[in-house]
Amino acid sequence: MKLLSTLPRPDPAWFIRPDGRDASRHIHGVKHTLRVMIHAVEIAEAEGASSAERQAVLLAALWHDIGRTCDARDYHHGAKSAGKVVGLGLHREYPSAIVEVALFAITHHPCPDERGERAAMELPDPAGARRVFQILKDADGLDRVRLGDLDVSLLRFETSRLREPRAQELLKRV
Repeated sequence: MKLLSTLPRPDPAWFIRPDGRDASRHIHGVKHTLRVMIHAVEIAEAEGASSAERQAVLLAALWHDIGRTCDARDYHHGAKSAGKVVGLGLHREYPSAIVEVALFAITHHPCPDERGERAAMELPDPAGARRVFQILKDADGLDRVRLGDLDVSLLRFETSRLREPRAQELLKRV
């Protein structure tokens, strides 16, 4: 998989939970992150995302679950993940405008679409932020194949709804 070899690698240490447990091999760990990154990059390209949007969505996919404290439903894990990105200083080497959009998408990805879309209106490029948010949500949603409950009708882009075979392939290969 050529694309996989070009992507940044999530550090397993990012997945250490506050209680000291290593969740890098859990259901929301490194492999999930890699699959979400592949989906995000491919969806962003297919949807004609700008270079800045592609960079923001890649970072959002890379960091979106590192703040999880459990693998069950955790409505606040997006905000915890964004806080962990900042706490670990992972954002420092990237342009602030890109980081702002990535952190926005991470923070809101567990939220209902309407909440994230309203929050995007506060950013300098609401349309771009909204697109990054939607791409991350679709990319993350596609990896529900690992749980056996992917519902493509819930995905936002037609491009995403056609990716179920790709999601199955990535689940086997990554």
